[in-house]
Amino acid sequence: MQFTFSMEESPEGKHIANFVFAFGDFYDEVSLPVTVSDGRVFIDSTPTLFVVDPDSLIDDNTIQLFQTENLTLSGVVLHDSQPTTLIEDYHVVSKVVDAYYNQTGDDDDDVGMFALPPLLWFDSKTGVLTRASVQFSDVLLNKLGVSFITGHYELVDYSENLNFTLVRMSPSLWELIILPVFIIGFVLVVFFAYRASKKKKRDKRKTYSNKSLKFYILSNIQRCWCTYGS
Repeated sequence: MQFTFSMEESPEGKHIANFVFAFGDFYDEVSLPVTVSDGRVFIDSTPTLFVVDPDSLIDDNTIQLFQTENLTLSGVVLHDSQPTTLIEDYHVVSKVVDAYYNQTGDDDDDVGMFALPPLLWFDSKTGVLTRASVQFSDVLLNKLGVSFITGHYELVDYSENLNFTLVRMSPSLWELIILPVFIIGFVLVVFFAYRASKKKKRDKRKTYSNKSLKFYILSNIQRCWCTYGS
C-alpha cells in the first residue's frame, strides 16, 4: 500500500492538494483546493493529518488533530525520535505524537470504528507527517471513499525542498565489539573443552585398553528458521 500527499502553490497564493492512493490493483487520486491557516491545511474546513503546525510540536503539549461531528482526535507530543524509513537504512528525525479519540456526539458507531488511535511522527521544522502507525484516517482518504487504513506506513521518498533530517544508523557498540568478542570467546571455550575431553578419553582408553569399546550414534538434528517481512 502506498500513498502520496503533495501541495502546489499558484502565483496568486492559492493552494492545491494532491493525494494518490494505491493498493494492489486499486488506484485513485484526487486534487482539490485547500486553505492554509495557522500551520494547518484545511479541506472543506477539516484539517488533514499530513501537516500540523510545527510550532505546536513541543514535548508534553496536547494538540487537536481533527474533529468530526462525533469524534475528536487529539494527541500528546512525546519526544524526539528517529523512526525508520524505506529509504535504505536511514531514519528521519521527528516528533512522536500519541493520539487518542474523544467522543463528542451520541453516535457510538464512529467510536467503535476508530478503536485503535494512531501513533504519528512529524517533522519538527515543517510539521509534515513522516510516519504513521496502527489505524489511520484522513479527510483526503475519505474523499476517495476510504474510511480508514491499518498498518505501519514509512517514508518512501520526499521532495528536496522539505529538507528532512535523515540519519544513517551506525552499528551499536554491542554489534561492533562486544558481540564479536563474545563469539570468539565462546568458540575458544568450546575448542579447549573439546581438546580436554578428547585427551581425557584418550588417556582413559590407554588405562582401560582391555575393556570393550561402545559406540553411541546420535541422530542428526534438523534446524529450521522463519523469515518475516512487511
